[in-house]
Amino acid sequence: MSYTGARPTDVADPDPRFPFPHRPTPPRCQAEPILFDFANGDRSEDRQATEKRLEKARRACSDCPIVRDCLRWALVNKPLTKTGVFAATTPSQRTILRKRLADRLGPDWIDVLARQDQTRREQAAAARHTPPTVDQARILRLDREVNGPMPLHRLVTPEQQERNRTRLLAGLTAA
Repeated sequence: MSYTGARPTDVADPDPRFPFPHRPTPPRCQAEPILFDFANGDRSEDRQATEKRLEKARRACSDCPIVRDCLRWALVNKPLTKTGVFAATTPSQRTILRKRLADRLGPDWIDVLARQDQTRREQAAAARHTPPTVDQARILRLDREVNGPMPLHRLVTPEQQERNRTRLLAGLTAA
């Protein structure tokens, strides 16, 4: 999950589009913040002790129900997560994940994620206001029983569509 120790005063504020995840009871990272205090190159005299501490923090994160949202928050808020274990990742691992996101979604990947989240919230709100009819609900239930749950479709933004089109055309011209 996350290290919630004292924050340096020269660090930027978190991105308001991605609030820090909360849960009713404090997660282990808030109960034992020293366990999650880890920096790049943080190697004490005993490397095995450091690795054990890191593994203990990762196990604690794996049991946390908000680990996915914690990872998203940590990736988006790079200035706030230069140290510490967040969602079972170290600072260097998060750097690699950020590069992968930039490769996949483009240099404005944070804005792309924010738009995807906004679209999901809008769709959920619309679904609450227009529930399916009784007949539609029956058909959906029968379909789920026969075919299993529907796959989650990823939303593709116009920027992603354009980037995919550019990559496709580049691949076709190279071939």
